[in-house]
Amino acid sequence: MNHPYSLNISKYLFLLILIIPFSLNSQNEYLTPYIPFDSCNLSTHPELEIRVWVHVIQKSNDNPENLTADSLNFIKNQFNWINSIYSNLKPPSIKPSYNKKSYIKDSRIRFVVDTTTFHIDEVAWDRMKLVKEENKKRWMKILAIDSDSGTVKIAGIRDKFKEIQDSIIITNTIFNNGIFSVKRIKKKGANTVLTLENDIQISEDSIGFVTYYKKIDKNCSLDNWINLTKENKDYLHVFYTGSSLSVPTFGCGPSPYFLNVSKILTNGEYASAQLTAHELGHCLGLRHTNNPQFSDLPSSDKFGWIPCNKSTVSNNIMGYNLCRNYLSPYQIAYIHYRYANNNEIYKTLHNSLSNQLVSLVKENTIWGKNVLASGTIIIKKNQSLTIKKELIIPNNGVIIMEKNSALIVDNGKIYCPGKNWQGIIKKNSSCMKLFSRKKSSEIILKNNGVIVY
Repeated sequence: MNHPYSLNISKYLFLLILIIPFSLNSQNEYLTPYIPFDSCNLSTHPELEIRVWVHVIQKSNDNPENLTADSLNFIKNQFNWINSIYSNLKPPSIKPSYNKKSYIKDSRIRFVVDTTTFHIDEVAWDRMKLVKEENKKRWMKILAIDSDSGTVKIAGIRDKFKEIQDSIIITNTIFNNGIFSVKRIKKKGANTVLTLENDIQISEDSIGFVTYYKKIDKNCSLDNWINLTKENKDYLHVFYTGSSLSVPTFGCGPSPYFLNVSKILTNGEYASAQLTAHELGHCLGLRHTNNPQFSDLPSSDKFGWIPCNKSTVSNNIMGYNLCRNYLSPYQIAYIHYRYANNNEIYKTLHNSLSNQLVSLVKENTIWGKNVLASGTIIIKKNQSLTIKKELIIPNNGVIIMEKNSALIVDNGKIYCPGKNWQGIIKKNSSCMKLFSRKKSSEIILKNNGVIVY
C-alpha cells in the first residue's frame, strides 16, 4: 500500500529534478545572446581580433636564454596554433547533463600580433629565482654545531619549515660560514636539529645564525607592463621571459592588458602554444575549471597534466589537462559580453581602429544585445534597424540609410568609444549627403534612446 506522503515526496523530487538544471542554466541566461552560433551573422556576432604586442626579454647580449631576433617564425607559429585552437574547438570530453547546446566550434576570437619588441634586461627576464633571506629577524639562532654528528641545533621548532628542507646558509659563525644541504630535520625538545649532507670541520656553541633561500615569484607581477610599456592599454602585451630556477615553461595572465610566459623554449612548441592559449583565456576573463565559472561546465574537473576522459578530466582550455581544445558556449559568450560592455578593453580590439567591413540590414531588424560594429552599417531601402542596447561604432565608422529606411534607438545608445566616427548619412539614388529631416528616412529616439556624435 502506497503511503500518501511517499507519493507527495516522489512528486516533489521529480519537480526538483526538473527545476535544478533550469536554475543552473538560468543564472547565465544574460550570456545567451552573446553565444556566436554558426547561424549568427558577423554583423551582430563579429570576430574579436585582439591586438597583441609581443615583448621578448633576454637575459643578456651574450646569453639571451630566450628567443632571439631570428625567432620571428617561432612567434608566428605560436599564434597560428593559438588561433587554430580558438577557431577549431573540439567537442567537450565531459558533456553537461542538461545543456544540449554544449558545443560551439569557432569561438570567433583571434589574436593578431601587431608588434614584436626585444629587450635586454636581466631583472625583467628573471620571473622566478631563489634569493638569500636578508631579514635578520627571520634568521634562526644557532645553539650548537657538532662536527662529529654533522648536526646544527637551532632555536625553536622548525621541523616543518619548508625553506630549510633543502639548502641553508650558515652565517656569522667563527669557522663554519657557508651553504649546506640538509639531509634530515628532527625536533628535539623545544628546538630543531638539522643533519647536514656536508662535512662540518669544527664544533661551535651558541654563535651564528641559520638563514635560507626564499623563492621570489614575479610571474604575475605588474612590473614589466609598468616599466616596459608605461601601462599601455592599447594592446594585450605578451611578455616572453625567463627564470634562473630550473623549471618548465610557466605563465600567468592576470590582466586584460598583459600576460607572462616564461621559458618558452623549455617545453615542446605546441605545448607552449597550449599553455599560452590557457593564459590568454585568463586575460579574457576566464577562470580555472576546477571551480566552474558557468553553468555549462562540469561540476568538477581534475587537474594535473593528465589525459582527458569522459568523467573526471575535461578537455577545457582553462583546465590542467593534456588536451586543452574546448571552451563551453558560456565561456565563449562571456568573452564577447565582456568586450562589448567595457570601453577600456575595447581599445585592444584590432577592428576598433578600422572600418573595413560592411554590414547590410536587409530586413526589419532588432538588435537586443550590445553590438560591436566592425565596419560600415547600411540600412537598405524600406527596412529598419532597432537598437535596444548599445551599438558600438569603430573609429571612422558610419551608418548609411537608404531611401525610406529607419533607424530606431529604443532605450539604446549609439556611440564610438574613440569619439571619431563619421555619423549617419542618407543615401539618395544619385548622391550621398548628410542626413536631413526628410520623411523618406527617419531617425527615431524612444525611451531615452541616444546617439552620441
